[in-house]
Amino acid sequence: MKSALLWLLLCIGFLCPQSLLADQAVLAKSASQTKSQRLPEKVATTFALAQTIVPLSDGQFAVGRWDGSLQLWDLPSSGSLRGLKLRSVSLVPSRAGVQMVVKLDGELLLSGQDQGSLALWSLGAEGVTLRSVVEFPSQLGEATSGALVQLGAQKVIVVGHESGFVSLWRQTRWSLSFLGQTDVRSPSPRLGPVPIHHVRAVVPWKDGMALLGSEDGDVTQLRLRLVGHGVDAVVIHRARYSPTAQRGINGLSLVGDLLAVTSCTVGASPNLHLLRVEPGRFTSLDGIELKRDPQREQVFAFAVLAADRPSGTLLWVSTQEGLLWQVRVANDKLRSEGWVPVASEVGTALLYDKERQLLVAVGHEATVLRVP
Repeated sequence: MKSALLWLLLCIGFLCPQSLLADQAVLAKSASQTKSQRLPEKVATTFALAQTIVPLSDGQFAVGRWDGSLQLWDLPSSGSLRGLKLRSVSLVPSRAGVQMVVKLDGELLLSGQDQGSLALWSLGAEGVTLRSVVEFPSQLGEATSGALVQLGAQKVIVVGHESGFVSLWRQTRWSLSFLGQTDVRSPSPRLGPVPIHHVRAVVPWKDGMALLGSEDGDVTQLRLRLVGHGVDAVVIHRARYSPTAQRGINGLSLVGDLLAVTSCTVGASPNLHLLRVEPGRFTSLDGIELKRDPQREQVFAFAVLAADRPSGTLLWVSTQEGLLWQVRVANDKLRSEGWVPVASEVGTALLYDKERQLLVAVGHEATVLRVP
Protein backbone atom coordinates (compact mmCIF):
# COMPACT_ATOMS: atom_id res chain seq x y z
CA MET A 1 0.00 0.00 0.00
CA LYS A 2 2.80 2.40 0.92
CA SER A 3 4.68 1.65 -2.28
CA ALA A 4 1.55 2.30 -4.36
CA LEU A 5 1.03 5.68 -2.68
CA LEU A 6 4.69 6.59 -3.22
CA TRP A 7 4.40 5.68 -6.91
CA LEU A 8 1.33 7.93 -7.26
CA LEU A 9 3.07 10.89 -5.68
CA LEU A 10 6.10 10.41 -7.91
CA CYS A 11 3.85 10.30 -10.93
CA ILE A 12 2.11 13.53 -10.01
CA GLY A 13 5.22 15.41 -8.93
CA PHE A 14 7.86 14.19 -11.32
CA LEU A 15 6.33 12.23 -14.17
CA CYS A 16 3.67 14.88 -14.94
CA PRO A 17 5.49 18.23 -14.74
CA GLN A 18 3.48 19.66 -17.66
CA SER A 19 0.28 19.29 -15.63
CA LEU A 20 1.73 21.21 -12.70
CA LEU A 21 2.99 24.00 -14.94
CA ALA A 22 -0.43 24.30 -16.55
CA ASP A 23 -2.12 24.62 -13.18
CA GLN A 24 0.34 27.30 -12.12
CA ALA A 25 -0.35 29.24 -15.32
CA VAL A 26 -4.08 29.12 -14.67
CA LEU A 27 -3.57 30.44 -11.13
CA ALA A 28 -1.29 33.22 -12.35
CA LYS A 29 -3.81 34.23 -15.00
CA SER A 30 -6.62 34.26 -12.40
CA ALA A 31 -4.55 36.47 -10.04
CA SER A 32 -3.75 38.83 -12.90
CA GLN A 33 -7.41 39.18 -13.78
CA THR A 34 -8.28 39.84 -10.12
CA LYS A 35 -5.78 42.69 -9.95
CA SER A 36 -7.13 44.31 -13.07
CA GLN A 37 -10.78 44.20 -11.97
CA ARG A 38 -12.28 47.41 -10.53
CA LEU A 39 -13.64 46.88 -7.04
CA PRO A 40 -16.58 48.78 -5.48
CA GLU A 41 -15.43 52.20 -4.34
CA LYS A 42 -16.71 53.74 -1.10
CA VAL A 43 -18.51 57.01 -1.79
CA ALA A 44 -20.11 58.10 1.50
CA THR A 45 -21.60 56.90 4.77
CA THR A 46 -24.92 58.04 6.22
CA PHE A 47 -25.10 58.25 10.00
CA ALA A 48 -28.57 57.66 11.42
CA LEU A 49 -27.38 58.47 14.94
CA ALA A 50 -29.62 60.52 17.20
CA GLN A 51 -28.36 64.01 17.96
CA THR A 52 -31.20 65.47 20.03
CA ILE A 53 -34.27 64.32 21.94
CA VAL A 54 -37.13 66.28 23.54
CA PRO A 55 -40.17 65.25 25.61
CA LEU A 56 -43.64 65.99 24.25
CA SER A 57 -46.99 65.21 25.90
CA ASP A 58 -48.80 61.96 26.76
CA GLY A 59 -45.63 59.89 26.94
CA GLN A 60 -44.31 60.90 23.52
CA PHE A 61 -40.92 62.25 22.58
CA ALA A 62 -39.22 63.49 19.42
CA VAL A 63 -35.78 62.50 18.12
CA GLY A 64 -33.69 64.40 15.57
CA ARG A 65 -31.17 62.28 13.67
CA TRP A 66 -28.14 62.90 11.49
CA ASP A 67 -29.83 61.32 8.46
CA GLY A 68 -32.30 64.22 8.31
CA SER A 69 -35.19 62.39 9.96
CA LEU A 70 -37.49 63.61 12.70
CA GLN A 71 -39.02 60.72 14.64
CA LEU A 72 -41.90 60.52 17.10
CA TRP A 73 -41.84 57.74 19.69
CA ASP A 74 -44.21 56.47 22.40
CA LEU A 75 -42.99 55.47 25.83
CA PRO A 76 -44.32 52.19 27.25
CA SER A 77 -46.96 52.47 29.97
CA SER A 78 -45.97 52.21 33.63
CA GLY A 79 -45.10 48.64 34.58
CA SER A 80 -44.95 47.48 30.95
CA LEU A 81 -42.12 45.19 29.89
CA ARG A 82 -42.28 46.13 26.21
CA GLY A 83 -39.96 48.56 24.48
CA LEU A 84 -40.55 51.86 22.75
CA LYS A 85 -42.99 52.28 19.88
CA LEU A 86 -42.02 54.26 16.79
CA ARG A 87 -45.04 56.39 15.86
CA SER A 88 -43.83 58.24 12.75
CA VAL A 89 -40.78 59.30 10.73
CA SER A 90 -40.56 62.53 8.71
CA LEU A 91 -37.72 64.08 6.74
CA VAL A 92 -36.74 67.75 6.88
CA PRO A 93 -36.94 69.27 3.37
CA SER A 94 -33.17 69.84 3.19
CA ARG A 95 -32.36 66.25 4.27
CA ALA A 96 -29.65 67.79 6.49
CA GLY A 97 -28.95 66.37 9.94
CA VAL A 98 -31.43 67.47 12.61
CA GLN A 99 -29.31 68.83 15.47
CA MET A 100 -32.00 70.89 17.26
CA VAL A 101 -35.63 70.23 18.23
CA VAL A 102 -37.73 72.47 20.53
CA LYS A 103 -41.32 71.87 21.67
CA LEU A 104 -43.36 75.07 21.27
CA ASP A 105 -46.81 76.04 22.53
CA GLY A 106 -49.91 74.97 20.61
CA GLU A 107 -48.73 71.50 19.54
CA LEU A 108 -45.92 72.89 17.41
CA LEU A 109 -42.40 71.56 17.01
CA LEU A 110 -39.38 73.52 15.79
CA SER A 111 -36.38 71.80 14.24
CA GLY A 112 -33.18 72.63 12.43
CA GLN A 113 -33.48 72.66 8.64
CA ASP A 114 -30.31 73.93 6.92
CA GLN A 115 -27.67 76.69 6.99
CA GLY A 116 -30.27 79.44 6.71
CA SER A 117 -33.63 78.17 7.96
CA LEU A 118 -35.68 76.33 10.57
CA ALA A 119 -38.60 73.95 10.04
CA LEU A 120 -41.88 74.45 11.89
CA TRP A 121 -44.05 71.35 12.33
CA SER A 122 -47.62 70.70 13.50
CA LEU A 123 -48.02 67.76 15.89
CA GLY A 124 -50.93 65.41 15.22
CA ALA A 125 -52.16 61.97 16.19
CA GLU A 126 -50.41 60.35 13.22
CA GLY A 127 -47.15 62.30 13.42
CA VAL A 128 -45.88 65.69 12.28
CA THR A 129 -46.81 67.83 9.29
CA LEU A 130 -44.50 70.50 7.90
CA ARG A 131 -46.13 73.87 8.53
CA SER A 132 -43.52 76.26 7.18
CA VAL A 133 -39.80 76.88 6.62
CA VAL A 134 -38.59 79.99 8.46
CA GLU A 135 -35.47 81.74 7.17
CA PHE A 136 -32.69 83.50 9.09
CA PRO A 137 -29.37 85.12 8.04
CA SER A 138 -27.31 82.30 6.51
CA GLN A 139 -24.08 83.45 8.18
CA LEU A 140 -25.49 82.11 11.47
CA GLY A 141 -25.15 78.55 10.18
CA GLU A 142 -27.15 75.48 11.14
CA ALA A 143 -29.13 75.37 14.39
CA THR A 144 -27.32 73.18 16.91
CA SER A 145 -29.43 73.69 20.09
CA GLY A 146 -32.43 75.59 21.38
CA ALA A 147 -34.89 76.19 24.22
CA LEU A 148 -37.89 78.26 25.28
CA VAL A 149 -36.86 80.92 27.82
CA GLN A 150 -39.44 82.72 29.95
CA LEU A 151 -39.17 86.53 29.90
CA GLY A 152 -41.88 87.99 32.10
CA ALA A 153 -45.23 87.07 30.55
CA GLN A 154 -43.79 85.97 27.22
CA LYS A 155 -41.58 83.17 25.95
CA VAL A 156 -38.55 83.69 23.75
CA ILE A 157 -37.10 80.93 21.59
CA VAL A 158 -33.31 80.96 21.92
CA VAL A 159 -31.55 79.00 19.16
CA GLY A 160 -27.81 78.23 19.23
CA HIS A 161 -25.94 78.07 15.92
CA GLU A 162 -22.74 76.54 14.57
CA SER A 163 -21.27 80.02 14.09
CA GLY A 164 -21.22 80.68 17.85
CA PHE A 165 -24.18 83.07 17.65
CA VAL A 166 -27.67 82.68 19.07
CA SER A 167 -30.82 83.84 17.32
CA LEU A 168 -33.93 85.06 19.15
CA TRP A 169 -37.49 84.31 18.05
CA ARG A 170 -41.07 84.97 19.09
CA GLN A 171 -43.86 82.56 18.31
CA THR A 172 -46.69 84.20 16.33
CA ARG A 173 -50.16 82.93 15.50
CA TRP A 174 -49.08 81.25 12.27
CA SER A 175 -45.29 81.14 12.33
CA LEU A 176 -42.23 82.72 14.00
CA SER A 177 -40.88 86.26 14.16
CA PHE A 178 -37.11 86.83 14.04
CA LEU A 179 -36.03 89.20 16.84
CA GLY A 180 -32.28 89.37 16.33
CA GLN A 181 -28.97 87.69 17.03
CA THR A 182 -26.19 87.83 19.62
CA ASP A 183 -22.53 86.86 19.36
CA VAL A 184 -21.61 84.46 22.19
CA ARG A 185 -18.26 83.27 20.83
CA SER A 186 -15.32 82.85 23.18
CA PRO A 187 -12.47 85.36 22.73
CA SER A 188 -9.99 82.46 23.19
CA PRO A 189 -11.63 79.49 21.49
CA ARG A 190 -8.81 77.18 20.46
CA LEU A 191 -9.56 73.78 21.97
CA GLY A 192 -8.60 70.60 20.18
CA PRO A 193 -7.18 70.30 16.67
CA VAL A 194 -9.83 72.55 15.03
CA PRO A 195 -11.37 75.66 16.68
CA ILE A 196 -15.17 75.53 16.40
CA HIS A 197 -17.93 77.55 18.06
CA HIS A 198 -21.11 75.42 17.85
CA VAL A 199 -23.51 76.28 20.68
CA ARG A 200 -24.34 72.74 21.84
CA ALA A 201 -26.70 73.52 24.72
CA VAL A 202 -29.24 76.18 25.71
CA VAL A 203 -30.66 75.71 29.23
CA PRO A 204 -33.34 78.02 30.71
CA TRP A 205 -32.23 79.39 34.07
CA LYS A 206 -33.87 82.27 35.90
CA ASP A 207 -36.54 84.55 34.44
CA GLY A 208 -35.13 86.03 31.27
CA MET A 209 -31.83 84.15 31.58
CA ALA A 210 -30.26 81.13 29.90
CA LEU A 211 -27.05 79.13 30.23
CA LEU A 212 -25.12 78.23 27.08
CA GLY A 213 -22.47 75.58 26.45
CA SER A 214 -20.27 75.85 23.36
CA GLU A 215 -17.68 73.81 21.50
CA ASP A 216 -15.23 76.68 22.05
CA GLY A 217 -15.11 75.67 25.74
CA ASP A 218 -17.06 78.49 27.42
CA VAL A 219 -20.16 78.34 29.59
CA THR A 220 -22.09 81.59 29.22
CA GLN A 221 -24.81 83.42 31.12
CA LEU A 222 -27.17 85.16 28.70
CA ARG A 223 -29.75 87.77 29.76
CA LEU A 224 -32.77 88.62 27.61
CA ARG A 225 -34.16 92.16 27.70
CA LEU A 226 -37.29 93.84 26.44
CA VAL A 227 -36.37 96.69 24.12
CA GLY A 228 -39.38 98.61 22.87
CA HIS A 229 -41.57 96.03 21.16
CA GLY A 230 -38.64 93.66 20.66
CA VAL A 231 -36.14 91.57 22.61
CA ASP A 232 -32.37 91.50 22.65
CA ALA A 233 -29.78 89.51 24.60
CA VAL A 234 -26.49 90.32 26.30
CA VAL A 235 -23.75 88.13 27.75
CA ILE A 236 -23.38 88.96 31.45
CA HIS A 237 -20.72 86.37 32.29
CA ARG A 238 -18.62 83.69 30.65
CA ALA A 239 -15.92 81.27 31.81
CA ARG A 240 -13.98 78.25 30.61
CA TYR A 241 -15.70 75.18 32.07
CA SER A 242 -12.34 73.88 33.35
CA PRO A 243 -8.86 75.43 33.58
CA THR A 244 -7.45 72.21 32.05
CA ALA A 245 -10.04 71.96 29.23
CA GLN A 246 -8.69 70.49 25.98
CA ARG A 247 -12.00 69.93 24.15
CA GLY A 248 -15.31 71.75 23.85
CA ILE A 249 -18.65 71.33 25.61
CA ASN A 250 -21.09 68.66 24.41
CA GLY A 251 -23.97 68.99 26.88
CA LEU A 252 -25.40 70.79 29.93
CA SER A 253 -27.95 69.88 32.59
CA LEU A 254 -29.10 72.05 35.48
CA VAL A 255 -30.56 70.99 38.83
CA GLY A 256 -31.01 73.78 41.40
CA ASP A 257 -27.83 75.86 41.21
CA LEU A 258 -25.67 72.91 40.11
CA LEU A 259 -24.66 72.67 36.46
CA ALA A 260 -23.34 69.42 34.95
CA VAL A 261 -21.08 69.85 31.90
CA THR A 262 -19.92 67.10 29.53
CA SER A 263 -16.77 67.26 27.45
CA CYS A 264 -14.02 64.84 26.37
CA THR A 265 -11.41 63.16 28.50
CA VAL A 266 -7.92 63.54 27.00
CA GLY A 267 -5.39 61.39 28.79
CA ALA A 268 -6.66 61.29 32.38
CA SER A 269 -8.62 64.56 32.38
CA PRO A 270 -12.32 64.56 33.43
CA ASN A 271 -15.14 64.46 30.88
CA LEU A 272 -17.89 65.30 33.41
CA HIS A 273 -17.70 68.53 35.41
CA LEU A 274 -19.80 70.05 38.18
CA LEU A 275 -20.19 73.84 38.52
CA ARG A 276 -22.20 76.06 40.84
CA VAL A 277 -24.07 78.84 39.06
CA GLU A 278 -24.72 82.28 40.52
CA PRO A 279 -25.55 85.51 38.68
CA GLY A 280 -22.28 86.71 37.19
CA ARG A 281 -20.31 83.72 38.46
CA PHE A 282 -19.42 80.05 37.84
CA THR A 283 -17.64 78.08 40.58
CA SER A 284 -15.91 74.84 39.66
CA LEU A 285 -16.73 72.11 42.21
CA ASP A 286 -15.54 68.76 40.85
CA GLY A 287 -14.71 66.67 37.81
CA ILE A 288 -14.68 62.95 37.09
CA GLU A 289 -13.40 60.71 34.30
CA LEU A 290 -16.03 58.36 32.85
CA LYS A 291 -13.99 55.82 30.89
CA ARG A 292 -14.17 52.04 30.96
CA ASP A 293 -11.13 51.27 28.77
CA PRO A 294 -8.02 52.82 30.37
CA GLN A 295 -6.09 52.39 27.10
CA ARG A 296 -8.24 54.89 25.23
CA GLU A 297 -6.55 58.24 24.75
CA GLN A 298 -9.86 60.10 24.72
CA VAL A 299 -13.52 59.35 25.44
CA PHE A 300 -16.28 61.84 24.73
CA ALA A 301 -19.13 62.31 27.19
CA PHE A 302 -22.21 63.52 25.32
CA ALA A 303 -25.69 63.93 26.79
CA VAL A 304 -26.20 64.50 30.52
CA LEU A 305 -29.41 64.49 32.57
CA ALA A 306 -29.71 65.68 36.17
CA ALA A 307 -32.56 64.62 38.47
CA ASP A 308 -33.42 65.02 42.13
CA ARG A 309 -34.28 61.57 43.46
CA PRO A 310 -35.40 60.54 46.98
CA SER A 311 -31.86 59.28 47.54
CA GLY A 312 -30.27 62.53 46.34
CA THR A 313 -29.17 64.17 43.09
CA LEU A 314 -28.26 61.80 40.27
CA LEU A 315 -26.66 62.42 36.89
CA TRP A 316 -26.97 60.10 33.90
CA VAL A 317 -24.32 60.51 31.22
CA SER A 318 -23.86 58.85 27.81
CA THR A 319 -20.33 58.29 26.54
CA GLN A 320 -18.50 57.38 23.36
CA GLU A 321 -18.00 53.79 24.56
CA GLY A 322 -21.75 53.16 24.23
CA LEU A 323 -22.31 53.34 27.98
CA LEU A 324 -24.85 55.02 30.24
CA TRP A 325 -23.17 56.10 33.50
CA GLN A 326 -24.92 56.87 36.77
CA VAL A 327 -23.16 59.48 38.92
CA ARG A 328 -24.23 60.66 42.34
CA VAL A 329 -23.76 64.24 43.57
CA ALA A 330 -23.03 64.43 47.28
CA ASN A 331 -21.50 67.39 49.14
CA ASP A 332 -20.69 69.04 45.79
CA LYS A 333 -18.65 66.01 44.69
CA LEU A 334 -19.19 63.49 41.89
CA ARG A 335 -19.13 59.73 42.53
CA SER A 336 -19.62 57.16 39.79
CA GLU A 337 -22.03 54.35 40.69
CA GLY A 338 -21.43 52.28 37.57
CA TRP A 339 -22.50 51.94 33.96
CA VAL A 340 -24.92 50.07 31.71
CA PRO A 341 -24.21 49.31 28.01
CA VAL A 342 -26.88 50.93 25.82
CA ALA A 343 -25.24 51.15 22.38
CA SER A 344 -22.40 49.80 20.28
CA GLU A 345 -19.44 52.16 20.61
CA VAL A 346 -21.48 55.35 20.09
CA GLY A 347 -22.90 58.10 22.26
CA THR A 348 -26.65 58.38 22.78
CA ALA A 349 -29.21 61.13 23.29
CA LEU A 350 -30.99 60.83 26.66
CA LEU A 351 -34.49 61.40 28.03
CA TYR A 352 -35.84 60.96 31.58
CA ASP A 353 -39.57 60.52 32.20
CA LYS A 354 -40.14 61.21 35.90
CA GLU A 355 -43.76 60.03 35.92
CA ARG A 356 -42.93 56.60 34.51
CA GLN A 357 -39.46 56.42 36.10
CA LEU A 358 -37.94 55.54 32.75
CA LEU A 359 -34.73 56.49 30.99
CA VAL A 360 -34.45 56.43 27.20
CA ALA A 361 -31.12 56.20 25.38
CA VAL A 362 -31.24 56.65 21.60
CA GLY A 363 -28.27 56.03 19.33
CA HIS A 364 -28.68 53.85 16.23
CA GLU A 365 -31.21 51.89 18.30
CA ALA A 366 -33.60 53.09 21.03
CA THR A 367 -33.28 51.57 24.51
CA VAL A 368 -35.60 52.02 27.48
CA LEU A 369 -34.39 51.50 31.06
CA ARG A 370 -36.33 51.45 34.31
CA VAL A 371 -34.94 53.64 37.10
CA PRO A 372 -34.99 51.78 40.45
